[in-house]
Amino acid sequence: MSLTSQIESADSPFMRFAQRSIPNSSAVTAVHDGVHRAAVKTKSSHTGSRPDWGLIGTAIDFRLRLAFTTTDLVPPSARRGYADLSRSYPESSSLLVDLATATAVVLADAAPFAADRIELPESLENDLIRLCVVAGQLDQLYRNYPFVIDKTALLDAGSIVTFDQACAQVPWFVIDQIHDQVSIANMSLGPLHANATRADAGMSFAGSVLIGGADADLLVDGLLLDFKSAHAATTISKSDVYQLAGYTLLDFDDEHHIERVGIYWTRHGVMRTFTLPTFFGLLGATAPLADLRAELRADLDADYQRRRSAYLARKETREHSAVIDQSPQSHDGTKLSRSIDWLRGVLRR
Repeated sequence: MSLTSQIESADSPFMRFAQRSIPNSSAVTAVHDGVHRAAVKTKSSHTGSRPDWGLIGTAIDFRLRLAFTTTDLVPPSARRGYADLSRSYPESSSLLVDLATATAVVLADAAPFAADRIELPESLENDLIRLCVVAGQLDQLYRNYPFVIDKTALLDAGSIVTFDQACAQVPWFVIDQIHDQVSIANMSLGPLHANATRADAGMSFAGSVLIGGADADLLVDGLLLDFKSAHAATTISKSDVYQLAGYTLLDFDDEHHIERVGIYWTRHGVMRTFTLPTFFGLLGATAPLADLRAELRADLDADYQRRRSAYLARKETREHSAVIDQSPQSHDGTKLSRSIDWLRGVLRR
């Protein structure tokens, strides 16, 4: 169960911890700092079909990451999705290399450009957006492989498409939607970009493995930003609050040195941030940050060990059942054979 799934479940280990130790999410969601925009009207696609808004959101996320850091030309989640795809379709072996190479070429052709500018020259920008969409399709496979593999644009009639085909088939509606958001970022993220000295993207945390996965969007000079591409108004929700809190607290050993947390709404160009003392103070934190991290670590580790023990117990039961199934069987209806049949049924329950 990932961090997102845990936040959606009131009875998850993380939310039980949150309700006990950082219970006042409403104090954060109620903050009004004068930066608020109404919902953006949803547009129809050029074909009239419903756009894949989730894919568009993932692609703008990847695109904005590349404005700040090129350490990962292909995001970690997309690489994991590629690993899932290549296991089933070995002929996709060149896709990841082609994607990383093409991304490097576009960025090299674009340099140098103004430090306070996010958007590239139009043709290069559109090329980079196409690459981010392909990376987003791989990310979809990582997040929901069984549910999207038969719908992914990376397959055509059961065969993997070529890299050039994957890029060429990205709809212009999708490119236009993402390009609009990149243009908005020139003004809203330009100053942050111009003054950045260090940036990391797609980071996982020391506690990510205990919670089934948690990777953040962007960390710039101590500011942890989560991107939101929804058409909805720039309102912080309870799930947003606990997502930011979760990322911060899962950094058990303060490896990433997070000092501030915030949300950037990509369709609005609005960013709202909090220092950690203000953020956890509003949340009604019952202990200092280091103690909260230690408390959450203990809770998640105990839950992990409980789940592991249950898994091993089920595995042992299945193995015992398999041994009995493979043992010589009597068909004479004797008392011993009936006892074996009864025991086999018990172990299968």
